[in-house]
Amino acid sequence: MRADELARSVDSLSATAAEGALMGREVARDHSKATFIRAHARELADSADHESEKLFDATASSGLASRKAAAVRLADDISQALGDLQTMPGVERAGREAAQALEALRQRADRLSEAL
Repeated sequence: MRADELARSVDSLSATAAEGALMGREVARDHSKATFIRAHARELADSADHESEKLFDATASSGLASRKAAAVRLADDISQALGDLQTMPGVERAGREAAQALEALRQRADRLSEAL
């Protein structure tokens, strides 16, 4: 895996976290349907899990191993935060906490991508 490939994966994770944060804010405001949040959070978590698997299986180019490992952890953390939305799609407090966590993860992804 080259740096540009890793950056694309991390950018995808950033977008996934941003979309999840948006959903979390909607849950926190009680502006969402639980069935939609549950289904879409599951889709986003599956996407993060897939990125994690792809990253884990890839062989990193020289000097990228630690950044690849950081990206795998990031994907796992995003999936976990989305899982909280999936489990509690109608709980405003859970939505607020998930939104904050996912926004922090999006920022982490952006910093990692910029470092590539």
